[in-house]
Amino acid sequence: MTLFTTVRRVTAVVASVGAAALLTLSSQSATHASGSRDSDHDGMPNRWEIRHHLDPHKANARGNPDHDGLSNLGEFRHGTRPHDADTDGDGEDDGAEVHDGCTSTDPTDADTDNDGVEDGQEDTDGDGIDNADDDSEDNCQGDDDSGDDTSGDRTPVTYVVR
Repeated sequence: MTLFTTVRRVTAVVASVGAAALLTLSSQSATHASGSRDSDHDGMPNRWEIRHHLDPHKANARGNPDHDGLSNLGEFRHGTRPHDADTDGDGEDDGAEVHDGCTSTDPTDADTDNDGVEDGQEDTDGDGIDNADDDSEDNCQGDDDSGDDTSGDRTPVTYVVR
């Protein structure tokens, strides 16, 4: 074996050990899609968890400290605050706005349709009960205050003003 062959083998071994070390270091903490670290592998980056007073070293994606119907992971995905049941302050809990199936409500915008009436004060299904107090599952039915009704039969929208 020549000196040249020995040097090549040593170089290959050193490169392999270096690559293995890098792979080991990078696998100790997950990296979130946003490029930030997620030490507890719960789907929420450490930076977000710290900003919202959650423990970045304890998997807490299923937690719901504000009891609004959205888990911490749901709060992260929807851009809401996990310790505030109504992030946008419109009278409807974040979970209700996310799970109601309506495009007319956004948990981060108090007046999603920009008509001057907060989402929680609107009565999108026309039953005489404003959205914040309405427990019905079909809150979107009759939600036609956008003004683009092409069918000709205009459904009146009722707003409850307090």
